Amino acid sequence: MPEYRVIWQIDLDAEEPRAAAERAAEILHRLDVHDQCSATVFDVYERCAGVVRRTGMRIDLSNATENRPIRFRVDTLP
Repeated sequence: MPEYRVIWQIDLDAEEPRAAAERAAEILHRLDVHDQCSATVFDVYERCAGVVRRTGMRIDLSNATENRPIRFRVDTLP
């Protein structure tokens, strides 16, 4: 079975980067399996031999035809 890296992004207001990360983590920790999440857009990259490929797909679950190829940004960690 293929392995993938799925990236979900969220925009937050915070005083500093660490506070933004902590706030995002808090939001994720509060989510329960039964909660509904409004996230519908995900960046999906295939992992091959433990390495994430530089090209992937942006998947919009709210629009079945809105899937388009994307590339990792230079500042994105593999």
